[in-house]
Amino acid sequence: MKRKDIEECLEIIWHLEENHDVSIENFLEHDIDQFGEVAIQKLEQDSFIRISNNKISMTKTGEEMARQVVRRHRLAERLLTDVLGMKPDEIEAGACEFEHILASELVESICTLLGHPKLCPHGTTIPPGPCCQRKEKSVNSLTMPLTELPIKKEYKIAYINSESDLRIRKLFNFHIIPGSLVTVTQRYPAYIVHSGNTQIAIEEDIASDIFVWRNGEGERALSGGEK
Repeated sequence: MKRKDIEECLEIIWHLEENHDVSIENFLEHDIDQFGEVAIQKLEQDSFIRISNNKISMTKTGEEMARQVVRRHRLAERLLTDVLGMKPDEIEAGACEFEHILASELVESICTLLGHPKLCPHGTTIPPGPCCQRKEKSVNSLTMPLTELPIKKEYKIAYINSESDLRIRKLFNFHIIPGSLVTVTQRYPAYIVHSGNTQIAIEEDIASDIFVWRNGEGERALSGGEK
């Protein structure tokens, strides 16, 4: 098997593990490239997986390879949506190509650029990397927190740098997501944020977790002064 084929198979197993069911039957059902049972035998022979009672489990070697390919794929999805403005239903093919060609140092740079995102555009977890553990902040010059936005100017969200997945999901429900255009119309007693037809009031600590592209100010400015 080629390395790309091995990565594809391990990625399937990773996805199945996230759903807590990694039987051989489920692998074959999700095996759209039709690697088949021969692939399972090869992965076991090369010590990427173990088979016990019809269940598949990854070895440390297999798990690390799967983790890296899933990380590359989901960061590529964020890059395509957050920076290039593509819709989530348009990004799968591009992300699949990226996941096999991105060098590790480039992956870390992309992750830092995006602000170490925790979730992909579809809401699944992005495995963290060394740059996330170091909490690198080298992109600060390109972005600024929502708390620094001029009133009634439109900016594009770059990333949400929150430790709380629950908080991120709640913001997503109000369309406060990377790539969305937002406008702050009030700072006190709470931040009033507009995104499309949605308006939300948030506290300062939440606003400070939302970062926008510093050079991404929209041409449209709303009339009126700061409240």
